[in-house]
Amino acid sequence: MAFKVLSVFRNRHFHSLLGNVIMAFFNVLSFALLVRLLSLDAFGEWVLFLATYNILDQVRTALLQSGIIKFSSGVDETTSRQVTGAAWYISIILTVTYILLSFAVYFIAYNHFSETWHFFIGWLGILTLLSLPFNFASWVLQAAHRFDKIVQIRFMQNGSFLVFLGVLFLLKQINLHNVLYAYALSFLVTSLYCMAFRWTQLSTIAVKTKTHALQLYRFGRLIVGSMASNALLNYSDNLVLRTMLSPAAVAIYSIPQKFMEVIEIILRSFVATSQPTLSSAANQHDWAGVSRAFCRYTGTVTIIIMPFVIGLLLFTKPLIYILADEAYLPATDIVRIFLLSAILYPIDRFIGVTLDMINRPLINFYKNLLKLILNIALDILLVLLFKDIRSVAIASSLNLLFAVVFGYYFLRQSLPISIREIWQYGWLECRQIITRLRSGRLQYK
Repeated sequence: MAFKVLSVFRNRHFHSLLGNVIMAFFNVLSFALLVRLLSLDAFGEWVLFLATYNILDQVRTALLQSGIIKFSSGVDETTSRQVTGAAWYISIILTVTYILLSFAVYFIAYNHFSETWHFFIGWLGILTLLSLPFNFASWVLQAAHRFDKIVQIRFMQNGSFLVFLGVLFLLKQINLHNVLYAYALSFLVTSLYCMAFRWTQLSTIAVKTKTHALQLYRFGRLIVGSMASNALLNYSDNLVLRTMLSPAAVAIYSIPQKFMEVIEIILRSFVATSQPTLSSAANQHDWAGVSRAFCRYTGTVTIIIMPFVIGLLLFTKPLIYILADEAYLPATDIVRIFLLSAILYPIDRFIGVTLDMINRPLINFYKNLLKLILNIALDILLVLLFKDIRSVAIASSLNLLFAVVFGYYFLRQSLPISIREIWQYGWLECRQIITRLRSGRLQYK
């Protein structure tokens, strides 16, 4: 019986889920600490800074992560090393560009930023450099299905940041400057950890080829547009709130985003394990297999998140008290709007992943670009009309619905899928997961 139980915890899907749980757990703890120790305005500025850094990081991830998985999985070792080396070459060039741009913006646009952002801007490029080794290690390990090691990376980065915040709290030195120093130090520690275990495969840069570099760039550039457009959704929300309302509105709007971490934990875990499966079937031109995988993953995740959505809806106010304090209760309605729209998250995400894996990233790019344009237009219009934070949440829900309809229409042009099959495969897979859990043989392919 003990061996059966252990087998449940030795599969890639569980490790992917565990990595996201660890990341979310430590993020929530650090969030809860900062939300209590920083003022509403200061915390709003920190949220906007993180959103700015995340856009830069996600552009780099979009350009390389999917390409590494697609072109280094299921090939001979020499080709895999050449692809990895080419990815290192591109990532170093991009990161140096970030550093130069951050300092250029600092000096050129100095008079247009507040004192807080004078400090923040100079650190944007530095953070992308400090995070590069451990991010790159995560991409390579994902391609190799080594999610157990990715768990260690996420534990190290998020856990060390929380420890550093705890030290600052004990020393009574919590301020925006020191919080950023702690964040940067957690990146440095994690990157050194990955380099010590040689998970970064930095030596492969010596065998890079121009052919593979161009292959990665051509494949990744459209995914960059898609992911950047998607990342700019939350950023545009925060920017509209800060400029049209106040930094405090940004802080309040960050609460529902933390609630959605519960949904994102599950969603990111399945997305990470679905990419190699979808890519493998697509590379073999097994379109029926791609369709089954899409329906299975989409239906399964949609069903799994339902109890979490209902539970969070029932206990929204108590959870806001636990996560933050009474000053953040205006976020209650926003949280509920987000939760009600969460039922569409799985189909939207898996439509995007599947379009990328079947070599139709341009459609996914258009989907996310139109989604972004609609989001910004609705944000501005509704805030002008109602002067209310809830307007931004409603705008986000409407553009999510649009993206699902748009993406589903075009995905059906390439794959034989249907809403009915999504539910059928989802219910079937959920029953099989329960059976496997009971027998201690959980495997998710």
